[in-house]
Amino acid sequence: MKRLIIILLFLFVTQLSYSQTFTQTFVDRCTNEVSIVNATFINGSATVAFYNKIRTFTYQQYINGELQSWLNETYLWWSNLSPCSQQTSQQQQAQQAADAAAAAAAAAAEAEAAANAASGATNNTSGSTNNSSDTTNNSSSNEGESSGSSGESSGSSGESSEGGSEEGSSEEGSGSEEGNEESGESSEESNEEASEDDSNEEDTNEDEETTSDEEKKEDEEDTNKKKKKKKKLNPIQLNADALGLQNPFGNYDTAISFGASQSSIYGDVSYSANAMFYSNLNQASLSLGRTKMYLNDKYKVSWIESIGIGYSNNYGAQSVSASFMRLKPMGKKGTIGMGLNYSTNFGKLIENTLISFGYNFLYANSIKVTDRLMYSPAFILAHTPITYATKVDSSLATNDVMFILSNSFTYRITKTFTINFGYTAIKSTNTDIPLINSFMIGSKLPF
Repeated sequence: MKRLIIILLFLFVTQLSYSQTFTQTFVDRCTNEVSIVNATFINGSATVAFYNKIRTFTYQQYINGELQSWLNETYLWWSNLSPCSQQTSQQQQAQQAADAAAAAAAAAAEAEAAANAASGATNNTSGSTNNSSDTTNNSSSNEGESSGSSGESSGSSGESSEGGSEEGSSEEGSGSEEGNEESGESSEESNEEASEDDSNEEDTNEDEETTSDEEKKEDEEDTNKKKKKKKKLNPIQLNADALGLQNPFGNYDTAISFGASQSSIYGDVSYSANAMFYSNLNQASLSLGRTKMYLNDKYKVSWIESIGIGYSNNYGAQSVSASFMRLKPMGKKGTIGMGLNYSTNFGKLIENTLISFGYNFLYANSIKVTDRLMYSPAFILAHTPITYATKVDSSLATNDVMFILSNSFTYRITKTFTINFGYTAIKSTNTDIPLINSFMIGSKLPF
């Protein structure tokens, strides 16, 4: 009986030694969320879940510190992918570049279509001008013929009048000649007075006409200036988009985007502004852009230059970026381009202000599916090779490349109102960063 009691006590104590619970608390610096990690060892093992990662540890691994090192590595992995991280900032900048590239490609396609329509209208106008010149020549020749015939008739009438005047002159007397002399003198005086009055009236009329002409010219110039000011820019086009953005952990964050764009009357220069707000009210971004199209002698787009600046705030981690892109349209083959970008990350959660330099290559196209549906794909390869930390005076080089595939669909309901659908996929060569997807639906309406 004593042996049985001793064996039971030994088993109970052994079970207690293997039924320990490990607890550790982590406070996220980015979101201020508190994560509690519990590890209960039963029969010598425990399964631990931390930031969407799961792993099983033995009690011996817990004693050796393997569990603690895994937790620290997982927290570092999360910190590199959190909304406050540089990777997230680069991801947002890459997505903005993809959207800007798709918009530039669509604008180039519209400009080329407008140029083709204008050139066709010019050809039609020149053809009608030639036809009108032919008719004018025909009419002038007819007028010459008629004038010749009228000259002949006037010559015959002149001959008859000469004969009549000779007969009348032989019958006139001397008395009539004296009366004619007196009447001639009086008529000369009256003619001189009348000529003076007429000259004064003509001078006053000329002054009135010049003043009225000047007033008309001034009025016309004022109206032309007003028309030019009005026609300098096209109406502002507003757009509103709702987005579902996937974070590195597979969850989706919702956001809403408001934008406005305006182009010149010729469509060669356009300006854009866009603001994005997340549903968590802790993330927001603002971007401004200017696109310039260079046309050749045939009014076709030869080059496109795009300049943009942006600002984003992610849970207090702030970023300012600038980009320059040069695009070459190739007609139906699409548009290719290369860009340079710069960004600065700073804030209370970033110990060292980071400065990054990168570049990207782009291919975009605009395909007309139907009369109402337009498909605009864009493929971007982005690389940020150098990141410099200012306070510690050190730089970090990386070979990780980011691939972005943007798909934008535009459906035109009326001449001015359109609906947009979009899907963007972002994949990095960094194995820690998974495939990130985003979806968009929105509309555009001129103001």
